[in-house]
Amino acid sequence: MRRILLGLFLTLSLFEPIYAQISTDKKLNELSISSPKEYEIGGITITGSENLDNQIITLISGLQVGDKITLPGEETTKAIKNLWRQKLFDDVGIYVTEIKGSLIFLEIRLTELPKLSKYGIRGIKKSKQNSLREELDLSAGAIVTENLIISTQNTAREYFVEKGYLNATATVTKKPDTTRGNSVIIEISIDKGEKVKIQDINITGNEKLTDKQVRKAMDETKRKRIWNIFKSSKLKKEDYETDLKLIVEKYNSEGYRDARIVSDSIYQINEKRIAIDIEIEEGQKYYFRNITWLGNTKYSTETLAEVLKISKGDVYDATYLQERLFADPTGGDVSSLYLDNGYLFFDLNPVEVMVENDSIDIEMRIREGRQATVRSVTVVGNDRTNDKVIMRELRTKPGELFRRSDIQRSMRELQQLGFFEPTELNVNPQPDAATGTVDIEYSVVERSTSQLQLEGGWGGGSIVGTLGLSFNNFSAANLFNKKAWQPLPSGDGQTINLRATTNGTYYQAYSASFTEPWLGGKKPTSLTVSMYYNIQSNYQSKQSDDYGDLRVTGFTVGLGKRLRWPDDYFTLYQGIDLQRYNLNNYGGQLLGLSFSDGFINNINYRVTLGRNSTDYPIYPRKGSLFNITGEFTLPYSLWNDKDYDNISDQEKFKFLEYYKIKVNSSWFTEIFNKTVIKMAGEFGYLSFYNQDVGLPPFERFYVGGDGLQNFSLDGREVVGLRGYPNFSVVPTDVQPTEAGSVYTKFTLELRYLITENPNAQIFTLGFIEGGNDYARFDNYEPFKLKRSAGFGLRIFMPMFGLLGVDFGYGFDNIPNQGFEPSGWNTHFIIGQQF
Repeated sequence: MRRILLGLFLTLSLFEPIYAQISTDKKLNELSISSPKEYEIGGITITGSENLDNQIITLISGLQVGDKITLPGEETTKAIKNLWRQKLFDDVGIYVTEIKGSLIFLEIRLTELPKLSKYGIRGIKKSKQNSLREELDLSAGAIVTENLIISTQNTAREYFVEKGYLNATATVTKKPDTTRGNSVIIEISIDKGEKVKIQDINITGNEKLTDKQVRKAMDETKRKRIWNIFKSSKLKKEDYETDLKLIVEKYNSEGYRDARIVSDSIYQINEKRIAIDIEIEEGQKYYFRNITWLGNTKYSTETLAEVLKISKGDVYDATYLQERLFADPTGGDVSSLYLDNGYLFFDLNPVEVMVENDSIDIEMRIREGRQATVRSVTVVGNDRTNDKVIMRELRTKPGELFRRSDIQRSMRELQQLGFFEPTELNVNPQPDAATGTVDIEYSVVERSTSQLQLEGGWGGGSIVGTLGLSFNNFSAANLFNKKAWQPLPSGDGQTINLRATTNGTYYQAYSASFTEPWLGGKKPTSLTVSMYYNIQSNYQSKQSDDYGDLRVTGFTVGLGKRLRWPDDYFTLYQGIDLQRYNLNNYGGQLLGLSFSDGFINNINYRVTLGRNSTDYPIYPRKGSLFNITGEFTLPYSLWNDKDYDNISDQEKFKFLEYYKIKVNSSWFTEIFNKTVIKMAGEFGYLSFYNQDVGLPPFERFYVGGDGLQNFSLDGREVVGLRGYPNFSVVPTDVQPTEAGSVYTKFTLELRYLITENPNAQIFTLGFIEGGNDYARFDNYEPFKLKRSAGFGLRIFMPMFGLLGVDFGYGFDNIPNQGFEPSGWNTHFIIGQQF
């Protein structure tokens, strides 16, 4: 009997066995399965657990010293179930170690589940392994449960299913790690199989909309077709579910208010292709009938109806109705009408009050509430930028009426500063209905504003490189504050630019500029001061007697002002530029001058009227840019009584006289998500006051190449035209050194934003471009262009600015170089915006 009892269970469970190990106490014959007996727990010991506290295990089991239990009985069965539910153990047992009278001593014996020491992935390339590891999120030390194994298999498989490998399988195996105790190594084996594409999308039940219209309503789920180059034909379940809703929305927009998807099914045709069947119930087409307004006192029914832009008999479009009430992107909806006049507590509820035959009556129930005023405006998250720099850009002011348009414009102005991450900007209005006020909190995340700018290209027969430093949130006030140098004093929104350009031997240019955007701190009037010094030689060695150079020294001071008319997107800039050209054995054929030594002075006044309504500074999705610039010198020849028919070039050009007009504009339109069309045009015209003086030897237009604006040879102005070498497009009817006085350029770009990562925004583009350079306005033919097309890539990194490369093919010949097309040319676009 003693030997039998040593091997008997304390009790049996339908789900988990309870094993009892009985000591050789002489009263063990009192423990009988057939005769349950009550005991008091005298002690509990825990063995086999290294990671959980013994007290916690005891609490989980539900057994405590001093508890009365019956053996065999339900208490021990329940204790084992409680421990199994934790999913932390590979084995659980409760054993009797000793019995003393009515006291019983128990041992909870555990075997912990193993831990993960490491894991490997097989069956896919290393690059794919790294991406999959991010999805799996496995780490050493994790407890390897059955749930972990199953979830790992599912995650691995779903990762490849989302990429179009619908037949992908993932197998997870584990083996003991002999180098570590109670640890296992997991091996994940992947079999991607063949990538599966959507062969066809079959539509049934549709009579009012064609199959093509239904398929077009689906944004991401597309059939495999040769012409389908912008959308993938792989099936993504999440996108597919969204596209089914878009089909219904498409029907709703056509008046089919009751349209629904009756059924849909996805099935495999072969290993590489699947098909989708979608059955639609279109329902009846409805029309708007009577639209009434209730509760409106601020605006008349006629005014609200005019804003709504929906008339009796129009097709019933619930999506359009919501847009006209709440979500017009231009701010012309009914809600904006109220919210832009302080009615923050405004509420509008459109109710279908009657559906009769094919007509629907709508009742617009309005609760206008009281007008709200702004109580306080705060900003959080600006660790470097001073509050005043942000607050002066905000259109929401304490004490003024709340206007949603002011918040939207304030967000746009903060984006244009370039000091904060655009995707992280946020605003949090906190209305107080009791007082009729609202507190507005703007949240920003600082970004790196200083930039190391690098430019490179081919110009003047050699490689030209530029190194620049831009400090875009500088603080001159803290220049002598040692604690503010981290690494530079920042926070006041000022800008310092330092640049050096060279081609190694024959050309050097140095420039420095400082901009204060709010001169005096009260009005948005900017002050810009810049200095520059350029040296260009005649390509001879300095030791040669024929060596010569041209040195240009310049100083510019300008004031910029934001205007309120015609609207507050306009700016006006006015500046004075002082230039001195020093010719040292330089001129003659290079500049078309009769002298090679001496000085030429250029004092000009520049004025620019500009408008910028773009939404983002780096990758604009909507809005436009427009600038018209006039540059004027004094008309010295009109009052100095000199005989220009009998005067030397040195005397004629002692002070340059000319006027120059330039116009450039760009429009941005988002046609699809992240896909933008840019249209741009430029025009430049250089002319003179006196026919006897003619055009100046400097300030001419050279077209072609990447448009390296800081590579200013001979005082020329460079206009980029991709597909042609730098400075190559010049008039054919004059000497090449004279260049042009009129130019035209047109650009059409299709852009796609690949990633919005603030640390590296990347977009690709395709372009068509055309431009030309003309000697005189009499020769001007605006549509006789040098044409090109190509593609490119742009990367914006806060530290380096905008970097990019373009590959352009010139369809026309290079002037003065034969009749063959220009062909493929590579252009590096570095540091230039838009």
